[in-house]
Amino acid sequence: MASEIKVVFGEAEPALDKIKTACSHLNPKGSAPISGNTLDTVTELTKLAEKLEQFLTSYQTVLSSNIQTTAKSIESVKHADQTISDSIDQSATQGPSQKR
Repeated sequence: MASEIKVVFGEAEPALDKIKTACSHLNPKGSAPISGNTLDTVTELTKLAEKLEQFLTSYQTVLSSNIQTTAKSIESVKHADQTISDSIDQSATQGPSQKR
């Protein structure tokens, strides 16, 4: 079973740039905790805000790593595509090899 990977570089690279921009604008820091308040609800909200901040920081780290990996993969596919194209062009200009 043959499988094929198609990458439309004109679409993939701008989409990746858009994700990079969104990731860089992600601000995982929440608002400052409410101090001096003894209500249990405020304490729970503060704990949830801290967990959310940790989650968003982890998400931003993983997303940045995935963006870098995807960019490297796109470059690798582009390089392989160019190498194959150059090889085909070279074979076409040399013509069929003659065996004696």
